[in-house]
Amino acid sequence: MPCPPDQATLRQRLATAGLRATTQRILILESLLQLPGHPTAEQVHRQVVLTEPTVSLGTVYKTLDSFVAVGLTKRVASTEGACRRYDSDCQAHHHLYCTNTKEIIDYSNPELDALIRDFFATHGLDNFQPHSFSLHIAGSRIS
Repeated sequence: MPCPPDQATLRQRLATAGLRATTQRILILESLLQLPGHPTAEQVHRQVVLTEPTVSLGTVYKTLDSFVAVGLTKRVASTEGACRRYDSDCQAHHHLYCTNTKEIIDYSNPELDALIRDFFATHGLDNFQPHSFSLHIAGSRIS
């Protein structure tokens, strides 16, 4: 597990996003940043209750949704259907989904991004101007 970010950094991130730095928000943000991959709200909750057992799963969901609303995190579709996963990396990138392991792998490639931008510049959609994009590619890891 990565080193936890310091409290001042967490407080600053929340303040910059326009959120009050409550104890629960700090714990939830810290857990989201520490957990590997793209955790579910349930995984974040399991981490948070180790420190603060009174935090409910509903509070974790509401807090993560508020983080999404202010751009602190992104919601990521998953191969499990209704399961919501969260990505603390808000930089533009794509996701590869391993259908065997259910793993979500971050993928960045400027050449691919340029191809997509060029495609829409020449083959645009009627009455639609894309501002951002993220590919979700499903497949299997090859050993």
